[in-house]
Amino acid sequence: MTSRGLTTLACAIGLLTPVLWLGSLLTPGEEAVKIRNGLVAEVGQPEEFVWTPDQAPKSFKHNEANPNPGYRDLVRSIMANGHATSAPGLPLALELSRHLMASPKRVGGPIQSSLDETYQRITQKGQGYCADFTRVFSGLAVAAGLPVRTWSISFEAFGAGHSFNEIYDQSLAKWVLVDSFHSIYFTDGAAGVPLSVLELHERLILGKSGDVSIQPIVAGAMPFASDDLAFDYYRRGFRQLALVWGDNVFDYDQSTAIKAAGHASRHVERAVAIGLDLYPDLKIYPTGRSTRDVEALFRVRDRFVIATILSVLSVLVFGLLLLRTWSGSRRTTS
Repeated sequence: MTSRGLTTLACAIGLLTPVLWLGSLLTPGEEAVKIRNGLVAEVGQPEEFVWTPDQAPKSFKHNEANPNPGYRDLVRSIMANGHATSAPGLPLALELSRHLMASPKRVGGPIQSSLDETYQRITQKGQGYCADFTRVFSGLAVAAGLPVRTWSISFEAFGAGHSFNEIYDQSLAKWVLVDSFHSIYFTDGAAGVPLSVLELHERLILGKSGDVSIQPIVAGAMPFASDDLAFDYYRRGFRQLALVWGDNVFDYDQSTAIKAAGHASRHVERAVAIGLDLYPDLKIYPTGRSTRDVEALFRVRDRFVIATILSVLSVLVFGLLLLRTWSGSRRTTS
């Protein structure tokens, strides 16, 4: 083999090795979720999670764009056809959740599309995973003027898991958990008062599920065979509890740059959203957290960052070397 051939082979190996490593980190899909979460996650302090809508932290990404056309009319229609009062609160949140369960048949499957298409496929075709439900629920809540937050729980290094919403009820003067995908919310077993995410978290982590009652939103829609199985599910996930640090669903959905990036892939779309500062951070709740899983999450993130840097450097170094090798060869030949 000629020296030019050996140089070309070495450059090809140098180029492909970090790129292939980077690609391997993005598969399977769960690893990509961990990388995405790791890039925007940080462990918060307990007091950072206790605030009312009028005292929201400045860093919380509040929605600024107007709701998509038809969302306000849709909310008014839901309120007119249901039993919710005009004052935003839990009754309205339950009506929104029931509306999303209008399809008689649930076929599952992630949608991962625009808010409008996601809404149509949830309500008309019975499709959608929990993340699709929380996005559309948040959009409806924002359009209704109902303060809303989104939480996530995970089962291994903040990868695959579940997400649900929390709304602020002015009459109760508290946040209330509403899981529209599982079609349930939780109340104090004795007083019957709806529970917030942190109230439920404390009771389940401390083994006090006997003080909690599960309330179905749509009869027969809860996926758990028993209350005990439901409590076990949330208890395991609550070791990896995190708050999505924003409700800016319409800002994200209406961004031209994000829409264009979405045509390439979901990974590219989210990378652009992070770069535009439209992708909400993920604030990990510190109490009762799994230290092992937090460390594993940040290890995944660090490997991705290193692989990305090496890939860029390899393109610059070995790409330039290849260019010089072949351009020099052409001059010699001529």
